Amino acid sequence: MIVAHSPVVLLHPWFAELSELAARHHRQVHLEGIKVMHRKLMNIFYEVRDPVLSWDDIGGYADVKETLREMVCLPLKKPEMIRKHNLGIPAGVMLWGPLGTGITMLAEACAMDAGVSFVYVSGQEMLGKHDELKEAFDTAIHEAPCVLFISDCEWLAPRAGCDYEWSPGNLRAIPPTFADKELTRLFIEQVDRINQVEGVMLLGSCYRIDTVDQAVIKEKKRFNRKVFVHPPTVEDRRGMLDIYMDQMPSLTAGIDRDELARLSKGYVGWDIESLCKRATVNAIKVDSEVVTAEHFMKALKEVRQFLTPDMVTKYHVIRDTDCPHHYEF
Repeated sequence: MIVAHSPVVLLHPWFAELSELAARHHRQVHLEGIKVMHRKLMNIFYEVRDPVLSWDDIGGYADVKETLREMVCLPLKKPEMIRKHNLGIPAGVMLWGPLGTGITMLAEACAMDAGVSFVYVSGQEMLGKHDELKEAFDTAIHEAPCVLFISDCEWLAPRAGCDYEWSPGNLRAIPPTFADKELTRLFIEQVDRINQVEGVMLLGSCYRIDTVDQAVIKEKKRFNRKVFVHPPTVEDRRGMLDIYMDQMPSLTAGIDRDELARLSKGYVGWDIESLCKRATVNAIKVDSEVVTAEHFMKALKEVRQFLTPDMVTKYHVIRDTDCPHHYEF
């Protein structure tokens, strides 16, 4: 059994990719004359930007997108109507599921749909930064209306004594470090504070809902709603393939994308992107002017899936045994 331990602040390699993605979006939108970054700290502990990603930029997950339109976008777009019907607005929405499925992108698309600013806080980068965490919440209050998205909540508020194994010996994706108790307390205080501010829709993310401090997700005024971003289905993988393959300039006609989606079981978005890149490399290595189905078939043998069968099984077990009413509006 692996348990939360004393903090050692590490820079996660995934964040470099996320930072570069944000930088590319910033450059792209800046060229169009739109103000993107209101404020950005030197080390990207948090940032505020006008959202640039829409639902169509994210492959698959039609069911998740519809749930987010209801739980996140409706309260921002029609708060008076919700109050009129005495429906109640979610205090906070926790998105949870495998890494590499585009959860941060889904959160940004919520802001795009609602027409509000997107405030992104990196939970893993906030470790050891108490003042910056409070400043990020202050900024969200100033930016209202906005979507405030806090990634990696299991880093900021780890569940004591949690077992991180998927099956004996499989600890894939376990956080390498955690917040100290003081930072966790401060994080919960800030969540309570932000929920008193109208126009700030609070979103969080974690890779497993059972690894987050129950004080964060059981209290009605905190993250009282959940959205399961499940392991990609064959339909989700097909949507991801469309996103990446449509960007390939020299793709031969007639490649069976449905077959690729079927054969890529266990792949997440990162893997689908790697598959397309690997197929392109395979074409270049043999001086082919186009990328063919043969190049993709070879790439399928070279790109290892992120999700192992035991991970997929446990994800669904966790969801099926969780309290169902937290997944409804």
